[in-house]
Amino acid sequence: MIPAAYEVRGLVPQLVFDPVDVYAEERAVAGPHPRPLAPLSFRLVGEVAGGQRQDFERAIDLEVVTNPTGFAVFLGGVPATDGVRRRLVLAAGTYVVRVESSAYQTVEREDILVPQGHPAPGPYLVALEPGFAYPFPKASTLGAGRGPTLLRGCLLERGGAGVAGAEVLVAGQSNTYRTAAGGQWVLVFPDAQPAGNVTVRFRLPQPGGGFNDLDVAGVAIVPGRNNAFLQAALAGRVETQAATPVPGARVRVIGEPGETVAGGDGSWRYYFPVDQGAGAVDVEARHPDGSTQTRFNVPVTAGETTPVETFRF
Repeated sequence: MIPAAYEVRGLVPQLVFDPVDVYAEERAVAGPHPRPLAPLSFRLVGEVAGGQRQDFERAIDLEVVTNPTGFAVFLGGVPATDGVRRRLVLAAGTYVVRVESSAYQTVEREDILVPQGHPAPGPYLVALEPGFAYPFPKASTLGAGRGPTLLRGCLLERGGAGVAGAEVLVAGQSNTYRTAAGGQWVLVFPDAQPAGNVTVRFRLPQPGGGFNDLDVAGVAIVPGRNNAFLQAALAGRVETQAATPVPGARVRVIGEPGETVAGGDGSWRYYFPVDQGAGAVDVEARHPDGSTQTRFNVPVTAGETTPVETFRF
C-alpha cells in the first residue's frame, strides 16, 4: 500500500503582540501578565518615514489570532471585503499600529518594525489601560468588601459633541485617561485612596498642537464608590406657540463661543467648560426663519444642569 502524500504549509508570523491588562497587573490578583478581558482589534494606520509619521488614507484591519499563551499573532491575513480572503505582505519599514477594545483605552505604537526580529525586539508590549466600559471588580484588594474608587465623566464641547484626544488626571493620585471620540473618561485611584477633595486636570488639545491645561479643584471623592464629575450645562426646548417642536433652532449663550442646535423634538443642551463657576448668563434662541428670543439672567451652577424656560415662537 502506497502511503498518501501530504503537503505541509507553515505561516510565519509577521508581527507578534503581547497584550497586558495594566489594571489587573497592578492589583496583583489575576496572576502575572494578565491577559485582556475583552476582544482586541488591531489596525495598521500609518508608517514612519524619515522620522515623520504619515497616516494612511484608510486604515487596514489586521486579522490577529491569539495563541495558547495569550500572544496576539498577525500571520498576514486581512478581512475579506468581497468574499475573497487576502494576504497582506508588509514591506520593510516602521509602522503605526492602533489597538482598540470596548473595555480599554486605545493604544497606538509608532515603532512597529517589519521584519520583526527575534528574539529582539521580540513581541511588542500592548499596555492596556482601563476604558470607560471596563468591568471593574466589586471588591478591593484591601478586603472588607470596599470596591474600587473611580471618578467618571464625559468631556463635552458646547454643543454636546465629545472632545477627543484630551487627557484627564489627578496628578500623583490617578491614572491618565486619553479621551476618544465620545469624550468619556474614568480615573482609577489606589485602593487606599482617602476621602476628600482632589484637583482634576483637563489637558485640552489645541488646533496648532499641544494642550491647554485647566485645573478644577474641590472635586469630592468617596472611597469605594463610582464618583461622578458633571459639566455645568443648560437645557430646554424650542417650540411654536402651538407646542410643535422647532428642530434646527440654534441656541447660544450671549458673549460665549459656540452654540447648540435643537433636535427633532425641539430639545437642546449647551455645555460650559469644565472650570465654569456659578453665575448668570443670557441665552438666545434663533428660529430657522431668523427671528430670535432671549432669556435673561439664567443661573449657572457648577456641576449641574439648569433648565431654561421654553422658547416659543
